Parts: sequence; structure tokens; C-alpha cells
Amino acid sequence: MQTMPDTVTDLDLQAYVDDQLDDWQRLRVEAHLARHPQAAAEVMQDMRLRRELRLALAPTAPPPPQTRIAAGRLARALRQHERMRRLVRLVPVASLVAVGWLAHAGFGPLSVTPGVAAMPPPPVVQAALAARQASLLRLPMHSQHPSPDLDPAEIRASTGILLPRFDPAWRLRDAQVFPSPQGPGVELVFDGGELGRLTHFAVRTGHFAVTMPQTDRNGDSSIAWFQIGETAHVLIADKAAPDRLQQTAQALSETLY
Repeated sequence: MQTMPDTVTDLDLQAYVDDQLDDWQRLRVEAHLARHPQAAAEVMQDMRLRRELRLALAPTAPPPPQTRIAAGRLARALRQHERMRRLVRLVPVASLVAVGWLAHAGFGPLSVTPGVAAMPPPPVVQAALAARQASLLRLPMHSQHPSPDLDPAEIRASTGILLPRFDPAWRLRDAQVFPSPQGPGVELVFDGGELGRLTHFAVRTGHFAVTMPQTDRNGDSSIAWFQIGETAHVLIADKAAPDRLQQTAQALSETLY
């Protein structure tokens, strides 16, 4: 029986990890590791790292034939599914084109009238019309004294409404706080020169928005409205055309920025 020397060096341990020892030498190293647990743990760690490195660098084995056949079937099924999905997306488009062509051929070109396409005025316009009607009703009444004084700072402190800077040429006839579904509003009546009798109604809507001036007609009067922040403004004039009143509303809105 071959005797095993007791001395095991670091070179022996490295050769054991690299699998470069014969059976007798491996037995000698393993006997040494059995007596030294710390050295055994280090050797096992080195062997694990070597095995991971070998697996990482090893070439990938080709898949078995059954796997290649299944992958081919899956690829063909996915291509067919994609073609069907594109076809389904095209069906509604083709249907709409056909319906449009039939409608054009049977009924002539389709069109939308301006009245149908226009957005309806916001609810604050109805409140402004009601305030204007009440103001024009009370102006000629001797028992109802008009208030031609305007203090924008006081109005803002009391109602939270910021008024625009009005044309100095306009003559203020009345200023009142008027109730509305949106809350207390401010109704001002002016003699607006070429604009005629002009009323301005402002009220806080409870929501933030910034909208450009828009116009509409109400009988013989023109209406323009816009909103800056939480305050909506409505102008109503009995002599100005809608485009002229829109220019006036635009000028007023720019004083609020």
C-alpha cells in the first residue's frame, strides 16, 4: 500500500481544483481537507467558480429535433395570426369607405351647417342675459337708483372677481352684484359709444380655464364670452356686430394677464 505524505501545499490544492492530480494524490489532498474544514471550504468555493466559468464559456448545444419542429410550428402560427390581425383592422376602414361612397352617391356630398357645428354657449351666458334684462329694467325706474360708481378693488375683495380695465371712453351707468346659479356675479352697464348699450357680467365659475373670446347672436344683440382663471366674462352689446364685439372682448381679456 502506498503511503501518503502529510504535507499538502497550496500548489497541491490548486492542482486538485484544476483536476491535475492522480487518484493517490487526490486521496492525500482529500484527507488533508477532512482535517482542515476552512481549507476545504476555500477549495469548494474555487471549484464552484471554476465550474461556473466552464459553463459560461461552453458552446451552446443545439436544441433537439423535437424542439426545432415545435419552434417552427409556433413561428408559422404567429405569422398567420399577424396577417389575420392586419386584415381585421382593415375591414372597418373599408366598410367606412364603402358607406361614405354610397352616401355620397345616393344623397350627394355630406355637409354640416355652422349652426350644428358651433359649440353651445356656456351656462354663464344665460346668467348674463338674465342680469342684463334686470339691469335694463331697473335703469329707468325712479325708485331704483343706479350706482354709477365702480371700485374694482372693493369688488375683488368682496367677491373674488378681478375686473378688466375698461375703455375710459365708456360711460358707466350702473354697477350691481347680481345672483346667479354660479354664485354672486358683477353686472356693469355702460354707454359704449359705437357699441351701444353694453353690459359686462363677470362671475366665478368654480373651475379653472383659459378660453379665447367667442361670439354668438341673441336677437338683435351680440354676445361675447371668455374665461381667465376661475372668472368668466360675458359682454352683450345691442349695436355691435359679433366680430366687432369679439375684438372688444379680446382687448379686455388681454388686460387680465
